[in-house]
Amino acid sequence: MKDLLLNYNDLNEASSFRPVLIVHGLFGSSQNWQTFAKRLIQNNFRVITVDLRNHGNSFHHDVHNYEEMVSDLTFVIEKLGTPVDIIGHSMGGKSAMLLSCLHPSYVNKLAVLDIAPVKYTHSQLDKVLALLNVDLSSFTKRSDVDRILSKDIPDKRERSFLMLNLDRKDEALKWKINLNALKRCMPEIMDFPQKNLKFTKPSLFVSGSNSSYINKENLRPIKNIFPNYRLEVIRNSGHWIHADNPEDLFLTLRDFFLK
Repeated sequence: MKDLLLNYNDLNEASSFRPVLIVHGLFGSSQNWQTFAKRLIQNNFRVITVDLRNHGNSFHHDVHNYEEMVSDLTFVIEKLGTPVDIIGHSMGGKSAMLLSCLHPSYVNKLAVLDIAPVKYTHSQLDKVLALLNVDLSSFTKRSDVDRILSKDIPDKRERSFLMLNLDRKDEALKWKINLNALKRCMPEIMDFPQKNLKFTKPSLFVSGSNSSYINKENLRPIKNIFPNYRLEVIRNSGHWIHADNPEDLFLTLRDFFLK
């Protein structure tokens, strides 16, 4: 059963507050959003976090595309038994957009963080290959893995983010993410299903001021698919808005959901 394989957490299940589902991005997990989730809970939201397939503590599968991730998310919402507001970042944002279009009755309001409904020409394959190139059987210390990774991923912040996926089981190190599936499915991850999509409920697109993921060119498909949208730019932030400027992001999302 999928509920035994898909990891999701209803962090304050007993509450009658407005439910918000948070969907992380590529190489992320629900753990990346714990601090932000606590802030929402403190402000009277019911928060549900999820690990997408091939990430975190959720199941591994050879198929990794947006249609299947939407199927996983609809399962969670059906288990909750109530429509939700949804926050989706990057890959999670694409999943949230497609979910909203295919199942509009499941979503009250949609918030998309630093991603657009378009195919991106760059790839994250280099990061997958860097992780695959590390022979974990040769190491017992995280610091040694970090040192090896630094040759291919010199940016310490980016490396630290990826290292959150390093787990220890029976004294052996392993990657929690399904690297082989992500490698094989990277073209689909960078793409977006081009269907006759439409979501007319309130939608908020949030861009980092130092990020180019949402630009003038892809505002047109945003407007076409999400006619009831607005765009907010969060200052002093890049693609990881929730890490760069969590305070401004929180205030922006809170005001959007409560209005």
